[in-house]
Amino acid sequence: MKAIIVSGGKAPSKQLLLNEIKNSNLIIGADKGCEVLYNYNISPNYILGDFDSADKDIIKAMEVSGCEKNKYKKEKDFTDTEIAFNLAVEKGAKEIVLLGGTGTRYDHSLSNLGLMLKALKMSIILKIIDDNNIIFLTDKSMILKGNKGDTISFHAYCECVKNLNICGSKYDLINYDLCLGDGLTTSNEFIGNDIKITFDSGILMVLYTKD
Repeated sequence: MKAIIVSGGKAPSKQLLLNEIKNSNLIIGADKGCEVLYNYNISPNYILGDFDSADKDIIKAMEVSGCEKNKYKKEKDFTDTEIAFNLAVEKGAKEIVLLGGTGTRYDHSLSNLGLMLKALKMSIILKIIDDNNIIFLTDKSMILKGNKGDTISFHAYCECVKNLNICGSKYDLINYDLCLGDGLTTSNEFIGNDIKITFDSGILMVLYTKD
């Protein structure tokens, strides 16, 4: 089951949002993210949050239209996005796409990156996607697909990703210990083949990026 969460960061383009909801089973608007859904004439299953940053008239209109509304106090232990994540998990989501999860509020962006680790520990696929980035974590070796010239970067999401191998890319890497903060694996490229990554231990952040 795939869930879409639209949060209050940088708004996704309409095309990106439509592409992601095509095969989704659950749509959740979190606080100001509800405005994006409303403006694109998309009706979510749930709207939630403390609604401190969302347009009150839009929230009321969405509630009247039949969206289930869950309102929380502003003083709470979870961000609105994490509440939406928890709801998606409760409803049975095994794949979650977070839109509006990046933006000018780096504190919220970092919290959302933390949700990826929470999801990984639960064996749930969580991707943070905007019009310039696709970000996810992996603790397993995998095959990555892309088009020739596409940019892909890797960063350690732990103290060290041990014995990392990157094969089939413009800049291959053999038996490298990628430590937290190491920028060596930034801005690699697809050359027309799949890229294979293998490593012995650790958690790797994978980023497909474009300007």
